[in-house]
Amino acid sequence: MPVHQPLKLTCRLLLLSLGFAITEAATRVHADSTIAHCQLSNHNPSVSLQSGPCRFSQRQGNVTIMFREQTFNFPYSEAGLRYQRSNSTTGIRFDMSGGATIEVLWR
Repeated sequence: MPVHQPLKLTCRLLLLSLGFAITEAATRVHADSTIAHCQLSNHNPSVSLQSGPCRFSQRQGNVTIMFREQTFNFPYSEAGLRYQRSNSTTGIRFDMSGGATIEVLWR
């Protein structure tokens, strides 16, 4: 076998590996994340409204909200089951089945 054959095969394998690496990196989906203003309320009037900055992240319809010491996860697959989502021009509201509501307001 001539010497240039193994080199040619190695180059082809490197190019193929590089092609897969570029394709994989281009197809990754990154979460959209931003700082917003949140209001957390409970349907029980004895529990006061909490308000302040929060971090809102969304990836493929799945939402995570970090507000104070709490993290709220709203998987897309559970919309309508565990929570109701309402979108508006001012923000997004999540009414949870446990009786609490968190509203994310864009400033």
